[in-house]
Parts: sequence; structure tokens; C-alpha cells
Amino acid sequence: MTDAWYMESLSQMTGILNKLPAAIFTLAVGAVVVKAIRFITGRATVVARLDPTLGTLLQSVVGFAGWVFVLAAATASLGMQQVSLALGGSIALVAMALASSVNSVTQDLLAGVFLIADQDFKVGYTVKAAGLEGQVESVTIRKTKIRDKEGVLHTVPNRLIDNATYTLLDRGEEHSRKPRFWERDESEDPHITA
Repeated sequence: MTDAWYMESLSQMTGILNKLPAAIFTLAVGAVVVKAIRFITGRATVVARLDPTLGTLLQSVVGFAGWVFVLAAATASLGMQQVSLALGGSIALVAMALASSVNSVTQDLLAGVFLIADQDFKVGYTVKAAGLEGQVESVTIRKTKIRDKEGVLHTVPNRLIDNATYTLLDRGEEHSRKPRFWERDESEDPHITA
């Protein structure tokens, strides 16, 4: 009885050891592919002029998904299909967790993307938003910092700003606008004759 068990165990270990080089090769190639895809994602976010925080988030998501697929492929090459299926299913579980249990975080992230892209909501602008009036000091992927007239710094979740109306009061010194044609002083324009 023990000899049969020993022979069966030895046979299974030999089978796995024979497949080990393929699994190691899969991991090595997968590591290079995941690194390349993360690099391409990082460069794409720079070219698209996305917020660096969003770029880091996208790279993390791509890296996580890539490594799950690489590990699933490596375990499948070892003949462990059940482990491979479990790893592949983990992406669905993570996506479901993001969609349900961290709903406010997801809303903050999406609102942060929209606020960062909004030309009327930038650092240095004076705004009235989320019941506050002050100067925008920073806009990250999850939170916005607004300093009011008393000097108090308020940190506001982005979803509270994006889901409500905000008012642009002043674009700040860097972004001061040029006077419109109807606002110009005629005495300063040499082309206008009386």
C-alpha cells in the first residue's frame, strides 16, 4: 500500500517537475510583458496629460490584472487548471468589490478625473464649491483642497464638488484674462481714431 502511494506521488512530482521549465518561462515572459504594458500605460498617461495620480492608478490596475493573468497561465502550464481558474476569477471579484463596497471611493476617483480635466477648476482659481469659498490649492484624484479667506484649508471629496454646482469666482494671477474687445480703453489703442 505504501509503495503504491509512494510511486503515485513520485509520478505526480515528476510530472510537475517536467512542466516546471515551461512555467518558469511563462513567468519570465509574463514579467517582461507586464512591465512593458505598465510602461506603455505610463507613457500614454503622460502624452494624454493626465494627472500623475491617475497615471499611477492606471499602472497599478494594469499591473495587477497582468500579474493575475501571468500567474494563471503559469499554474495552467503546471497542470493546475483549478488554481488557474481561481486566479482568473479574482479579477471579477476585485471588480465587483470596487463596484459595490467602495462606491464612494469610485465616485471620488471618477469625479477627480473630471475635475482635473475641467478647464474652469484649476489650482490657483478662486471658487465657490461644496459650501466653501476659497482658492483651490490642489486637486488630486480623490480630494480637493480649498483654502478659505480665513486661511483654513478644507479637504473636500471630489464627488461632493462634481455632483453639485460650483462657481468660478477668479482665475487667479497666473490665469488673469485679457480684456475683451468691448472692455478695452480706446485711448490705449493707436488704431482707433476719433
